[in-house]
Amino acid sequence: MGKKKLTRGLQAPIILYEGKNTVADLEKLKKKHRIWEISDIYLSQLAELFEIKNPSLVSSKEYKQKRSEYIKEKSNGEKPFCGNWIYFPWNGNLVHSVNQKDYFAIRTNRNRNLITEGEQALLADSCVGIVGLSVGRSIALSLAYGGIAKALKLAEFDVLASSNLNRVDSGIQDIGKLKLESACQKLYEINPYIEITAFEQGLKNDSLEKFFKNGSRLNVVFDEIDDFEMKIRLRLMARREKIPVIMLTNLGDNVLVDIERYDLNPNLPLFNGLIGDVPEKIIGAPISEKDRIKYAVQIVGLLHVPTRALGSLFEIRKTLVGRPQLGSSVSVSGGLAAYLVRKLILGQKLSSGRSYISFDKLFGLGDDKGNNIGRDKLVEKFNSLLMDEHGF
Repeated sequence: MGKKKLTRGLQAPIILYEGKNTVADLEKLKKKHRIWEISDIYLSQLAELFEIKNPSLVSSKEYKQKRSEYIKEKSNGEKPFCGNWIYFPWNGNLVHSVNQKDYFAIRTNRNRNLITEGEQALLADSCVGIVGLSVGRSIALSLAYGGIAKALKLAEFDVLASSNLNRVDSGIQDIGKLKLESACQKLYEINPYIEITAFEQGLKNDSLEKFFKNGSRLNVVFDEIDDFEMKIRLRLMARREKIPVIMLTNLGDNVLVDIERYDLNPNLPLFNGLIGDVPEKIIGAPISEKDRIKYAVQIVGLLHVPTRALGSLFEIRKTLVGRPQLGSSVSVSGGLAAYLVRKLILGQKLSSGRSYISFDKLFGLGDDKGNNIGRDKLVEKFNSLLMDEHGF
């Protein structure tokens, strides 16, 4: 039996492998673990496999006969042990599937020829780090659906709350779970063979080096956290290890994409120099809440903050408990992340810098920043509060 290992408290699927395990192992698994549902999709997957290997036969008269012959030959009457059996401990499901290689061929088939087989192999062999699993969850799922990354390094300490369901692809049954646990379960259900290194305390000073150096070498890291000091430390380590960092920031109906190619330029200033040498100066020093807001806005750029989002900053801890985000923008960020990883891994030119995507501008609906007469007052109020030592 092959049981993947995660950190304490997190479960991974148990896999019985074709050519390695036996029917006796399967019976033992059924006796040892609770089985709520058995999904035997093995034969239907063989039918799919035959179809994708023989697309020219689909419309032919002999198609069904040849498909039946193929299924019979591959399954060998399902004795001896054929295909893999995958048990998911968190829901009691036992799935009978084709082997790992064939499953990968089936689930990535519709990527062809937008992605060639050679490119798909390179993408599948990659390792991606994701710090923060709200927007980060959308990123991880997009990578998994795209057949990208044999290994993921995920860091998140928070639990899933009901209010997260406006943007996190999960369900009411997961409320109260670690965001990391819920994300891992979903990822394994897409790809049971993925290698996940989980940091359930989030990214800390004492785990930062492990995140970068243990296990598979990272091809890229996504920064999707609010902790300003850890953002700095993450980049310092990425620059030292020559690993690119991508940050996707959701701003209402807008997405800000920041790319830092430390693999191409190990002397690149942190945050592409948006806040000068401030990061190196303040690392390890106490940071006030006002300074956190100031640096965050400097990184994002006040110009990029939509009027409603800017007004919301003054309502946090008054009429709002946190910064508002929209599920539509988070979903777009996930898709963009998969696109960016694909371009990066396949060696296409992807330069350091920033891109700002405004949905309103994209569809010719104007720009709320320029047309809202109250925006100037909000900007003035924001700047005066930053100047006031008692502000925020």
